[in-house]
Amino acid sequence: MKRIINTLKKLQILTFTSILIISINANGQQKKIDSLKLVVKEALAESDPDKSDIKAAIILSDHFSKVSFDTAKFYGFAAYDLSKIVGNDTGVAVSLNSIGMMYQICGYFDSAFPYLDSARAMFVTMGDSTGLVFVRNNLAVAMMRRGNYAEALRYYQENLIIAKSRNELENMILSYNNMGITYYDWKKYKQALENYHLALDVLKEMGEEERTGPVYNNIGEAYFDMGEHDTALYHFKEALKVNQKFGKNRSILISMTNIGNIQLSNQDYNKALDVYKEALAISESIPDNVHTAIINIKLGDAYNSMDQYKTAKNHLLVGLNMSLENELINSVLEAYQGLSVNARGLNNAQDVYDYGNLYINLKDSLFNLTSLNKISELETKYKTVEKEKEIVVLKTEQQVKDLEIQLQKNLKYTLGILLLVLIFAAALLFNRYKLKKEKEKSEIEKARIRIEQRLLHSQMNPHFIFNSLNSINSFIGENNTTEAQVYLTKFARLMRLILENSRKVTVALIDEIQALKLNLELEQLRFDNRFEFKIDVDPDIDPEDIYIPPMLIQPFIENAIKHGIKGREDKGLITLSILAEDEVLVCIVEDNGVGRELTQKGKLGDHISLGTQVTIERLEILRQEKNERSSIEIIDLKDEKGIGIGTKIILIIPFEQD
Repeated sequence: MKRIINTLKKLQILTFTSILIISINANGQQKKIDSLKLVVKEALAESDPDKSDIKAAIILSDHFSKVSFDTAKFYGFAAYDLSKIVGNDTGVAVSLNSIGMMYQICGYFDSAFPYLDSARAMFVTMGDSTGLVFVRNNLAVAMMRRGNYAEALRYYQENLIIAKSRNELENMILSYNNMGITYYDWKKYKQALENYHLALDVLKEMGEEERTGPVYNNIGEAYFDMGEHDTALYHFKEALKVNQKFGKNRSILISMTNIGNIQLSNQDYNKALDVYKEALAISESIPDNVHTAIINIKLGDAYNSMDQYKTAKNHLLVGLNMSLENELINSVLEAYQGLSVNARGLNNAQDVYDYGNLYINLKDSLFNLTSLNKISELETKYKTVEKEKEIVVLKTEQQVKDLEIQLQKNLKYTLGILLLVLIFAAALLFNRYKLKKEKEKSEIEKARIRIEQRLLHSQMNPHFIFNSLNSINSFIGENNTTEAQVYLTKFARLMRLILENSRKVTVALIDEIQALKLNLELEQLRFDNRFEFKIDVDPDIDPEDIYIPPMLIQPFIENAIKHGIKGREDKGLITLSILAEDEVLVCIVEDNGVGRELTQKGKLGDHISLGTQVTIERLEILRQEKNERSSIEIIDLKDEKGIGIGTKIILIIPFEQD
């Protein structure tokens, strides 16, 4: 999440409304806003608005999009209505773009696309290539934030072609930099670096040295993520030189923090401390509470690494308190993590337990708040704008009728007008067809999200969490801090993997195996090593290059423990074998437990657990999407007398290869 937030902060997005917005002095901003609100109010009450009234409404919509969604929505539609009254097609297109951008900023992408597509269609009809540049930029941002990087790049490349044809250097810089950021977020670092350097070349050609600092910083971040720390350090230092030359204090402390991070990762702790302290002094002098909190936490991490735990704790607590005051959730998480490490260094078992619990609980609540609740809110918002989208479509259809009436009045231009109507109708039908396909895709995605929510609930089993915490508490009560730390570390890593993997469409096979291994190790500890387990992966498979949907195998591992091994009197064995076959993985989960027949006695019919049912539904969606075979086969293992001696599960899973 932090990576996404940082990426979006770097996007230097030009919006079409920016060419309409006049400069507002910081001291007189509220006065200017109040004046514009009065202008729009009077225009809506009168019957003869003009272009300046439309401009005022669009300025207010853009302003409130960062403050109040409902207020921004009101002024966006006010601009649309005023444009229709005046008969200003440009105003209609700009207001549609503004409304779409408002939904996009608030994260309601399904609602944003119809307005942005309508604006794009109008700019095409009017031949307004400048308007097309800005609406495509908004579409690209929405695509990128949904993870559709290929489509976002297509829009940026279309804008780049126009910028090159007109030799518009500013738009070329914007396109190159945004393409670089898109590739960076996609983890395609080579392509990201190519575009960053192209943006840098254009800036140098323009003699804009002052603006090269952020680009050097972007390049450094790409090299840092690639593990090339020396090259990253060079570019961070170049960014620092530029920022110091032009006295950009905030950019200076960001560059210095990046340099400190590299030195910390290189275990050059003294240099890291010097840089962090200098950055902290700048941050406090500005003042910049956000970066002051972040740098204090970094200082705490550095002192932890040097075993100076008392000094580390002071900085971590300062960073934690400032992060809480400024609602910096990600920084609060980092502070809890650092304080947990610090507590282990000070041999304070209670603090290890407390900060570990705070970290896990905040991580869990953050995921639920930003993912599950957001999904529910998104679906609700989508339904509320259905009627608004219908209005836009009806008004577009009315434009077609107007063209047909004009055709009857102007017989001289029958052929030309008829051709225009056909082109417009074709564009409209294509747009409707595209919206229909996107809606179908959205329905499949919603079904996936609902299943993923059920999957997360099934994996975050409250009994498992309760029993695990009881085990940790027991270790602490017995003063067995070593076992408690081992168990807590494994438990935290497992919870983190489950939370992170559950929000991804696919994960690397090696990460899935790691989560399964952690789960089995925890259950071994909890059940006093009453079973062994073995994981065999075909030597021809590279687990780092194979990607599968997350947590498909785990429910059957859990069933093997709960319903198979748990019923044995002697030590049990669970085996997971992973083989490659054509375009699918064959995953075999086998246990030597008591068999399903014994464990299902007293249950009505063939009992299917929640995890197994969710997995069946997920495989059905995979079959529809990828058109590849997938299946589950459950085999009851019996001896010669027909007595159950275990269960074998054969999973056929489609996979992707990097």
